Amino acid sequence: MDMKILSRTLPQPDLKARFNDARNPGFSNVWRGAVARSTLTRPLASLFAGLGTCLMYHRICEDEQTQATIQSSFLPNQELIVSTRAFNEQMAFLARNYNCISLHQAIEQLKSGRLPPSSVVVTFDDGYLDNLTLALPVLQSHGIPATVYIATGLIEQTSRLWWYELEQLVAGQSNLHIDWQGREYNISSTNVMEKRLAYVFLNRLMKRMSPEEQSDFMAMLQAEHPHHFNYSSLVLRRRHLAKLADDPLITIGAHTHHHLVLSRLSDIQLRHELLRSRELLQSWLERPVDHLAYPFGSNQQACKREFKVARELGFESAVTTRLGHLQKFHRNHLLALPRVAVGYQDCMSRFEWKLSGLYCLSRRPLSRIRI
Repeated sequence: MDMKILSRTLPQPDLKARFNDARNPGFSNVWRGAVARSTLTRPLASLFAGLGTCLMYHRICEDEQTQATIQSSFLPNQELIVSTRAFNEQMAFLARNYNCISLHQAIEQLKSGRLPPSSVVVTFDDGYLDNLTLALPVLQSHGIPATVYIATGLIEQTSRLWWYELEQLVAGQSNLHIDWQGREYNISSTNVMEKRLAYVFLNRLMKRMSPEEQSDFMAMLQAEHPHHFNYSSLVLRRRHLAKLADDPLITIGAHTHHHLVLSRLSDIQLRHELLRSRELLQSWLERPVDHLAYPFGSNQQACKREFKVARELGFESAVTTRLGHLQKFHRNHLLALPRVAVGYQDCMSRFEWKLSGLYCLSRRPLSRIRI
């Protein structure tokens, strides 16, 4: 498959919007913040903001590192990063204006269809080291609890941060030759748009694979395009995890073992992914692990079957990546809770817009009445 064929299989206009929105915010974020604060929109905003908001973070990075990322034109994992400065501003805003509660508190009260006014739950996915070194001090300074969902295979280093490895690989190559399962791909990646297309193609390919296939595929890429990627400094190790878990503000949740697309797994594999993650965490930390986050977590990647298995295995709650706020009807759907993602493009005006309920109204209006 050459680049011409590849470009026809992917939505280029959507990609352009995705990667350029944060680089050229213009006037839009100013009016978003103003609209979010307006008394005229308050009734509609309150309707969609519901009972509260579960925020989703991944990584917190040093300000200098984040600035270097922003200045780069190839940003496939931009939505995973928030700078320490931005995170501190966001947490200070939450501490002044919202009721920041633990996940346990939220679930216990949501069971009755109620939450304290303007409730917010802060969550992190995957298990990055900066959750301990950079995020925790900010959370402590503002007294904000958070839940960190851990993919145990990353902690054991039996799974790979393949999304970052692919980013490094594509960034350093002008052409990619891939021979995989009887098919050959010759993908040009000489400019930014071609690199974006190549990354999205490889990302989708990886999400369809088993852990063994992912390992074989990355080994093939390493042989074809030698590169060095060491992610051990990016993720928590067991001693780091223990230190993080010991803080009274932190709740540890399961994020499966291999961080796979669950909807592509057999029933047996699905149960193993959920159980293995919880069992390891409970063994390491010597405490119950009652909460789950589905990897990737959209409605194509975690749906009724996954919710059912999570319930059968005894998880008290589970979060998706579906956009939405916590509504009264979620008391009957505690294994399918929505979240609002926060990335480096979220200046304070945009952050307020996302919290207000108006962002959700504009992007997923039916989330107020269904999961």
